[in-house]
Amino acid sequence: MFNIVEKHQKAVKGLLMAITATFVVWGVSGYLGMAGDDGYIAKVGSNKIYQRDIDQAMDQSQGQKQDSMQTLFGLINRQLLINALQDHNISVTDSQLRDAIAAVPAFQTDGHFDSKKYEDFLKQQYMSSAKFQDMIAQQVEIEQMLDFFKSSYFTSAKFESQFVKLLSRERTVSQYVISPDQFLAKINISESDVTSYYQQHIQDYTIPEEVKLQYIQVSANDLAKTIKVSDADIASYLKSHPDVGNSKEVDVSHILFTVPSDATAEQKTQIKAKAEQVLAQVKADPSKFAALAKEYSQDPGSAEKGGDLGFFGQGVMVPAFDKVAFSLQQGQISGLVETQFGYHILKLNASRGGDAASANLAAEQALQKQQAQQQLQKTVDELNDVTYNSPDSLDPASKKLNLAVQTSDWLYKNESGTVLSNPKVIQAVFSDDVLKSHHNSEVVDMGDGSFVVARVVDYKAATTKPLSNVSASITATLKQQQAAQMASSMGQQELASVQAGKVKLNFTNPTSVSLLGDDNKSIDPAAVQQIFQAPKTFPSYAGALNKDGGYVIYQITGEKEDPQLVAQNEKVIDGINSQYSMMSLNAYVASLRNQYDVSYKLDRIKKSGDDGSDAAAN
Repeated sequence: MFNIVEKHQKAVKGLLMAITATFVVWGVSGYLGMAGDDGYIAKVGSNKIYQRDIDQAMDQSQGQKQDSMQTLFGLINRQLLINALQDHNISVTDSQLRDAIAAVPAFQTDGHFDSKKYEDFLKQQYMSSAKFQDMIAQQVEIEQMLDFFKSSYFTSAKFESQFVKLLSRERTVSQYVISPDQFLAKINISESDVTSYYQQHIQDYTIPEEVKLQYIQVSANDLAKTIKVSDADIASYLKSHPDVGNSKEVDVSHILFTVPSDATAEQKTQIKAKAEQVLAQVKADPSKFAALAKEYSQDPGSAEKGGDLGFFGQGVMVPAFDKVAFSLQQGQISGLVETQFGYHILKLNASRGGDAASANLAAEQALQKQQAQQQLQKTVDELNDVTYNSPDSLDPASKKLNLAVQTSDWLYKNESGTVLSNPKVIQAVFSDDVLKSHHNSEVVDMGDGSFVVARVVDYKAATTKPLSNVSASITATLKQQQAAQMASSMGQQELASVQAGKVKLNFTNPTSVSLLGDDNKSIDPAAVQQIFQAPKTFPSYAGALNKDGGYVIYQITGEKEDPQLVAQNEKVIDGINSQYSMMSLNAYVASLRNQYDVSYKLDRIKKSGDDGSDAAAN
């Protein structure tokens, strides 16, 4: 919420994951493309997207987990917006452009724009100021468009108030449970019933084929760990990259008390008074900070984590927040910090970076990564050659390339957390040459930056458990099913009788149930809707199956509005507005796909060996 980037991500989460990250290096290669089929992966109108664009975007993804395909489609959506902006002659003013460039933390010294840092950056990127300004202008234009969509969906204050009240209702409920266990002794299951069930669910009793593998897996990260970097290389790197590792980061927790933009002076005073009360509690016992953040903080992104925002660098948060965060000592609690979002209480958990040791380590890791990337393709080529020429063993490749041979336990297809969770590896391992002839597989690109070559050392064919082994469990399953049906039938009859006032039942376990509450632990989630659909003429009754197959009749004896739920559910409105904003933006981007031709050469990103012909996207 307080990250300068996240204000745009809220409206477009899941649609444009790639377009609002740090923009300093994004799109640079878009200016370097040449005419013709020059290895591009996608084309949007006349603009091309290359593998280097995807790589740069993933590097700048700010910790979000996304694969190459997600990133590619994010870049396509970004380019569609840029095309629309250009065709409609939408541009930024000179002052907006100057402000945007001056606000880039990498170009600042002591909070002020440093022209030398700016010029040094341009030199390092081999870029003219005009090209860089074009990039920044595009980004500002996109952010303005995202702001438009973010604010494009409105609900009336009356609707919001009524909707929040509706969600904040709490009903007092007691239960009468009809357990299926009471019917089990009356149920007889025939052999034909068991046989029929077995035949209809034969896949449930089939053990899939399994293999034991030997395999070699290599990635740039693995290679980086083996690379030794000299002190001279580190010194040289730091000389040409003076800012590497020097940026300090802090891990801060906060408690936020939001102040609506249209709050009156009286409302603001009340919110501040509440914040000061909580601040006093925190100062009295700092060990309760996380618990108080969970209870009071109105930042949905961090409240459940005890207010922890994780590590961030200078310039990421809004200025007032940033200034205090970087002035605290470890464990220190701030006073109230006012920003445009409201009042914050900050606590510094830890800090890192900003010293010579951090700079040396960052330089060493950067050099290791560079050299590993350069070495990876050569290693993969050699691995492919050796395992192909010595097809009956992985040992020659292991010895020549100094790569470890790993041995798996029994694995089945699609087993999560293993190499056989990858479809390409499955296809390679279960080919006749690998499975039956026990030859090495081809080297498989895992799609996560690593490569695997495998061979089968043992194999078990798929087998089906005999009926005699599973007859008892099938009998128990069929009894439970019939008992649940009998419980449901009796329950519905009892519900009708108690609603008509013909019988009285012994209701127990009175509890409070909220419509969206996470604490309805004694109530089956499927029953909550039935409980709130019951009429308000109390006592009223509802019935539903529970997860154990029983039938529960609920007696509702009252309803009230919970003030704490009101405050909590007001956030739901923001989520609805954001969701509708995203839908509007999604529809707009879809319309742009009809205006601008979008084509792909996906074989170049998947390396699947397809023919690489354009696949037009409409």
